[in-house]
Amino acid sequence: MPLIRRTLDLDRFVVARDTTDGALVGVAGSFDLTLTVPGGAQLRAPGVTWVSVAPSHRRLGVLRNMLGELHARYRADGAAVAILTASEGTIYERFGYGPTTFVDEVTIARRTARLRAPLAGPLRTRAVTGEQAREAIEGLHRRWHAATPGSVSVEQFWELFHADPEWVRWGGSARRYLLHPDGYATYRVDEKDRAQLEHFAALTDDAAADLWQAVLGLDVFDEVTADLPIDHPLREMLVDPRSLRVTARQDRLWLKFLDLPAALEARAYDHDGDVVLSVDGAAYRLTVIDGAARCRATDEAPSVRLTGATLAGLYLGAVTPSTMARAGRVDGDYALLEIFTTARQPELGTTF
Repeated sequence: MPLIRRTLDLDRFVVARDTTDGALVGVAGSFDLTLTVPGGAQLRAPGVTWVSVAPSHRRLGVLRNMLGELHARYRADGAAVAILTASEGTIYERFGYGPTTFVDEVTIARRTARLRAPLAGPLRTRAVTGEQAREAIEGLHRRWHAATPGSVSVEQFWELFHADPEWVRWGGSARRYLLHPDGYATYRVDEKDRAQLEHFAALTDDAAADLWQAVLGLDVFDEVTADLPIDHPLREMLVDPRSLRVTARQDRLWLKFLDLPAALEARAYDHDGDVVLSVDGAAYRLTVIDGAARCRATDEAPSVRLTGATLAGLYLGAVTPSTMARAGRVDGDYALLEIFTTARQPELGTTF
C-alpha cells in the first residue's frame, strides 16, 4: 500500500531468511521517534515495530539475531533507549525491555456520569471535521508531547492519521473530532454503538474539564470507552464515581536501556540522592543534585541490585520502588530508589 510505504523507512528494517531455501522467516524494524522524559527532555528513541517470526522458525534464535542487529545499530547511532509496544507480555523482558507506562481500560456510563463542577455553557470545545481539525491537532499534539513524560512523537504518522483508511478502524466508524484551543479528543463509534475514545490530550486542567463535559454530553451513546493513565482524575471529577468502571489494566510502552548513564542523566528528578546501582551486573553511581543527575560506571560495591527491565518500570515513574521491592525485584535498600518517583504517571497516549 503506498500509504504504508510512505510511513516506513525500509532502511530501519531487517529481515531473516532460511539459509536452505531463502524463505523469508522474520522481520523487524523501527520508527524514528522521540520520547519525553520527566523534566521535558526528548530522547531519540527507536520505536521497534513489525516484529514477527514465521511459525516454522520459532525458538531458533531468529528474533534474538534480528533484535541484536537492531540494538547494535541504535547504539551506533547514539540512542540511549529503545521502545516498543508488546503484543505479548512474555517476550521482551529477556531482551532487556520492561513496561514503563500503563493504562486503565475504562467504561463510562455516560447517562449517570456528571461532573462535580460542571462548566457554564457555552463550552469552548467544538465538534469539527477532520479537515477543520488537521492543523490544530498537529500543533496541539506537539505541545502535549513536549509536556507529557512517556509520550512519543507522531510526526511520521500524520498522513496515515488524517487519511483514516478503513483498515485502521477495526470495525469502528470513521474518526470523529472534538477540538478545544488547548486540547482535543477523537473517537469512533464501535460495533456495540459506544463512543470509543482514541485520543484525549489536554494541556490544562480547564481544557480537560471542558473536553470531558463535551464527551459526557454525547447524548446518543450510553457508554464511552477509553484508555486512561492509572492516576487519571476523572473518577474524582464525577458526582457518582461508580459511573467509571475499570475493565482492565494494561501495559503500553516498554523500554530498554541502550546507554544507561545517558538515559538516567537525561531526565529530571524531584528528589536529590546518591546511590550505587547494579543493573544487570554492571555498577553505576547515580548522583542527583538540585534535580540534575550525573551517572558513571564504577567499581564501588552496589547498594541496590536490579535488572534493566525492572529499572525501566521506575525510570518514568510508572511503578514505585516499594512495589518493585515487595515483588522481589529489587535487592538492597529500595528506599534509595525513591529519587525515581514522579508526581504523575507517564502516558504514552498513542500506538505505533
